[in-house]
Amino acid sequence: MGPFLSALRSTASGSVGAPGEVRSANDGAFIRVLFLQLPTAVIASSLHAFDSSSDELSLVTRPSRCPGTTSSSNSNSTARCRKLCPATAPAMMPSRSESASPLDRQQQPGGPLRRLLPANATAIETDRSREQSTSRTSPTAASSSGAASPVVPARRKRGQATTAACGACRKRKSKCDGDRPNQKSAFEQVYDVLQARSEQEATEVFRRIRSGSDAGSILRHVNYGDMLVQLALVPEARFRYEFPYLPDMPPFLRNMDNPYLDSDVYGYALRQCPNSSYQTGHQRPQQRLLAGTANGTDSVYGAGQLDPYEKPYLSATVVHPWLDSVKPSKWTTVSNDDGLLRKILHDYFLFDYDWFTFFHKDYFLEDMGTENTRFCSSLLVNAVLCMGCGRAEFWNPKNIGYQFLAEAKRLFEVESELERPFRNPADPTWERRDMEWEQARLTTIQAALMLTLIYNLNGTDKLGWRFTLKAIEMADEIQLLGLPLEHHTPEMQRMRTYTAWGLFCWQSLGSYHYLQPPPISKPPATLLPDPLKCPEWYGELWVRYPLSQSRLPTFHGLLFKAIADFWTIIIEVATLTFSRRGPPTKLSVDQIFHFYYRLRAWQNNLPEPLTPKKIVLPHQLKLHMYYNHILIDLVSPILDYTGSPGIPLAHTPRDIYNEAVNHFETVVRLYYLRHGFEATDSFLLHFLGFLNHITMNAIETSAGSSFLEARRSTMLLLTKGIYDQSRVHYVAAAVLRLQIGLMRPEDVDLLKRFVDIEADQLIYGPLKQAVHTSWPAYAIGYETKAEQLMQGQTLATCLEKITLESSKSPSPERCSPADGRKVR
Repeated sequence: MGPFLSALRSTASGSVGAPGEVRSANDGAFIRVLFLQLPTAVIASSLHAFDSSSDELSLVTRPSRCPGTTSSSNSNSTARCRKLCPATAPAMMPSRSESASPLDRQQQPGGPLRRLLPANATAIETDRSREQSTSRTSPTAASSSGAASPVVPARRKRGQATTAACGACRKRKSKCDGDRPNQKSAFEQVYDVLQARSEQEATEVFRRIRSGSDAGSILRHVNYGDMLVQLALVPEARFRYEFPYLPDMPPFLRNMDNPYLDSDVYGYALRQCPNSSYQTGHQRPQQRLLAGTANGTDSVYGAGQLDPYEKPYLSATVVHPWLDSVKPSKWTTVSNDDGLLRKILHDYFLFDYDWFTFFHKDYFLEDMGTENTRFCSSLLVNAVLCMGCGRAEFWNPKNIGYQFLAEAKRLFEVESELERPFRNPADPTWERRDMEWEQARLTTIQAALMLTLIYNLNGTDKLGWRFTLKAIEMADEIQLLGLPLEHHTPEMQRMRTYTAWGLFCWQSLGSYHYLQPPPISKPPATLLPDPLKCPEWYGELWVRYPLSQSRLPTFHGLLFKAIADFWTIIIEVATLTFSRRGPPTKLSVDQIFHFYYRLRAWQNNLPEPLTPKKIVLPHQLKLHMYYNHILIDLVSPILDYTGSPGIPLAHTPRDIYNEAVNHFETVVRLYYLRHGFEATDSFLLHFLGFLNHITMNAIETSAGSSFLEARRSTMLLLTKGIYDQSRVHYVAAAVLRLQIGLMRPEDVDLLKRFVDIEADQLIYGPLKQAVHTSWPAYAIGYETKAEQLMQGQTLATCLEKITLESSKSPSPERCSPADGRKVR
């Protein structure tokens, strides 16, 4: 074994050859061949007889990096080494001991085999104690004559096994030794950040170092700061929705006489469609807006303010100085999470306030923030929060909307029964108490109107209409619809006027759709000011779109005044037509044309933001839906009238009807293209259901028509919209159940491609909650609706009929959408 050890020593230390002589690379190769050919036991015995050093061990374990040593031939060295390896050498496996360390250089020959991996301080101390013990007990391996006698080292004690591997070893799927993973220190990582990051980020890190921040806090800022920035980023909101089934506007709507196809909102929806037939020969809408501004003409939004035409309304945010600081939790016992309550308030003002305006929002929010009970009360706050929740399972006690409704009902029962203070001139506090009672009465009226709307959306309008009747009774007590009283402040008079017109419009809407004479047949005595001259009187609703710093108006005052003027006309139609006893009175042809021309004049006098060319926001589009809806009902009784003999009509009732239907569908499609149907919209459901009824009638009568597929696409779009609203309001689920039950089986199968529904379960399954509604079944014309209502055909009875028939036959009879006949 002496020549083998000598060869190792000479190769490792480079003792053979003159100083500075270049060593041969064959010596390293010789060592590698030697280890490949010798048995493991012999190599182990020789190594423990070898006076080791860290450099020598590096040669054995990493022969590819060893320098050359002597010039002796590989073959002679191999022959000499083979003589030193008797076949009877005892077998010995390497010990799994602790890691080696620089202290191993002092280990005596014949000691236990050491591992050559880096070790921690604990392993170094363990090796030191074991080496000292071995040096006292192990004999020398070589005799004075140079002959080496192999000594078998004692087996080292096996260390304690690691029961659970660390995360790093699990990730690498390697055996874990239980040691703590070696990572860079915080200072090294900060140094790497300074090297790798951009100049701006490195400067910021350096600034934090100079300011005294520790390395750990700097690393946390670097590692997690970017994540916070990414969470704060606003996604791109410029997009439009696409029609299901057929992506284009139906051909029967694309005609030159359709003013809504010349609107800016439609132009922007198609601005990325260069092959569109509409844009051929037309100026781009953005060019028209910029050209109008350059010419000095008034533009609705001004140059650069095009967010409403490019982004859906649901992405906007209401901007109000009080909305971010009020604490609604002080006005309700349902929740103390002001962040959540402010978000619910925000959604109400964004989606519902413009269409159902019962109070002045500026005074309401200001008094909520200052805890003043003049224009704010716990009853009104709970009613507004309940309206803003937008929930379908209104009967679920765990639903926060249910809790707001329960609290509002409890407070209403108390507030509505408060009696007026007894008038006593000798009492110095009488006037103050009387004024406070009037203020409480005003907020109670506003809350009653909100509760009526909530019950309607829950499918229980039979119960909800009672709140409207109670509100009208309380309005008479405080002379709300009369002329202003002297003791009222300007703010109080403004709020009273707001509420008076809100009550008038709401009861007019309910009377017309329920085919009942209106309880209030005349508008309030106090007229609304001109919003173009007094815009501050109405209090503008401002919104901001993502990635924009501009505040944009919703033109709340213009819309409120237009709705009030619209219902002033319709209330006359309801007063002449409906009676509490007997069928409705049929209007004469002259009366119908009289109201038609008044409605046309109303539309022609709309301010610019509400014209067909400029409308873009959901409530503006719904205003035109209502206009065309009323025209359809108004002229449908006289469709066959062609005029007096010898006096032809410029527009026959059928022409008016067809135009109104086409315009109605166009506006609904524009609504979907720009805003979609997913966001909550309290009154959109009625327009979707009414137009879908007309479309299903057209499908039934247009078999083989070239427009059949286009009408099917309209039906699928509208049914999808009803489904989207059913996830917000329960009454939409009832309408969806009814109208899917009227669809043909092939149309239902086609609908499943775009809406994830189980039609059989939806149509024939049990209702989650009973529907208590007097809403008439969908029909065209108020006369037809009145006849169906006298026969007991309402939304509730049609749903009951579907449920009963489904229990008798797997293929139940259905009410035809046209005339109520039975079809299969």
